[in-house]
Amino acid sequence: MKQHKQLGFTIVELLIVIVVIGILAAITIVSFNGVQEKAKMTQAQTDIRNLTQAITAARLNTGKTLRNITNSNDSRGSKVAADAALDAIADASGINISGLKKGDPWGSWYRIDENELELNATDCRQDRIEVNGRTAMTVFVPFSQAPCL
Repeated sequence: MKQHKQLGFTIVELLIVIVVIGILAAITIVSFNGVQEKAKMTQAQTDIRNLTQAITAARLNTGKTLRNITNSNDSRGSKVAADAALDAIADASGINISGLKKGDPWGSWYRIDENELELNATDCRQDRIEVNGRTAMTVFVPFSQAPCL
């Protein structure tokens, strides 16, 4: 009597391989999402640091408050206002920050609130840079004017 050799895989073997591949894919996807979020946070922090340095340079170059540099009290309301503020800061500082016009890593624009001396000569609320929806990333720009130092 002849015996036939079995060629190929059984259904159970194939199912086991598919389940193992699925588990490995799920672990990889979860790990990858965490890495992406960390990369976005790092990029936003770098952008904010660059913007803060440009603001500081613009203040030093002009001797003006951020409010007087941008001709605005609050550039948070629209992307157009934020882009105009970035242009004014870039012109006054001599630093190219045009890349910040593309916005934050989550697809929104950076919001700039020009508070220092906004209301009067002793109004010492700090200028700040905000990332939309991420209050933990709000950065206060150091004071620049004598009444506030």
